[in-house]
Amino acid sequence: MKLEEIDRPTPEGDQVLVEVRSAGLNPSDWHRTEGKIPMLRQAYGDPEPTDHALGTDCAGTVVAVGKNVARFTVGDAVFGAAKGALAEYAIATERNLVRKPENVPFVDAAAVPTGGLTALQGLRDHGRLESGQRVLIVGASGGVGVAAVQIAKSFDAHVTAVCSTTNTDMVRGLGADDVIDYTAQDWDGTGPYDLIVDMVGDRPFDVYVKNLTPAGRMVSVGALGTDTTEHLAKLGAYKASEHGERVISFVAQFNTGDLQTLAQLMSSGALTSVIDRTFPLAEITSAITMLGSKRTSGKVVVSIDR
Repeated sequence: MKLEEIDRPTPEGDQVLVEVRSAGLNPSDWHRTEGKIPMLRQAYGDPEPTDHALGTDCAGTVVAVGKNVARFTVGDAVFGAAKGALAEYAIATERNLVRKPENVPFVDAAAVPTGGLTALQGLRDHGRLESGQRVLIVGASGGVGVAAVQIAKSFDAHVTAVCSTTNTDMVRGLGADDVIDYTAQDWDGTGPYDLIVDMVGDRPFDVYVKNLTPAGRMVSVGALGTDTTEHLAKLGAYKASEHGERVISFVAQFNTGDLQTLAQLMSSGALTSVIDRTFPLAEITSAITMLGSKRTSGKVVVSIDR
């Protein structure tokens, strides 16, 4: 990786130019640099990348807008998704941004978009979570997991969170009703659960299903514990089995309404960011390396110092 000086982009149509203050890293940033997932290679260039700019999640200030932009004006503080967010300036589509709550710092807002949307859509849309249901969150200390614990509690669910010893107090502080330290106890057999949200992917899918209620669902949103390509292949095979309809995998979709929901949760204090470490942009290689370790608590965020 290297930093380069390029021309500041100009927004057109429904585009917004954001002066980035902070950018949150996601597993996709690591996977792009690692280059082992075929579908990402196809999306960004194969055998050589055609799109070199990294970063999606960000928070910053609007400095220019395209002629069709109606919701923002210069000076608005915003957060959401922008193309190539690991930069001083980045272009975003209007629908992928919302105003940042005044009581939320830029660095905290930048840590939320992708993880927050994945948690929200996984619990609400794909998991069909209802008040009072029992939810198991496997990988509760990661970027999606910390958001999932808090959002599930906002639904008045009973949350059992699975994480390592070093993160049990942190996860409990986020509102988890029960915390399982996977180094001391296996979560298998602690059900049944109405919903399992899994970010690790290190078990056969039959194990998840046997820990569900008869109408329960399992939502897979990651594969930190295994090779991603292998995990997707196993998921595809299981979907063809008799219980395959109870296992759901998805990729979060950015949309204005759900970003506004996250903004409301942050503003009310129901959703707070958990940031493992913040790096300056000049140390982006170290930030990506830390992300690739798969041992972070919460998010890794890059601060764009000027």
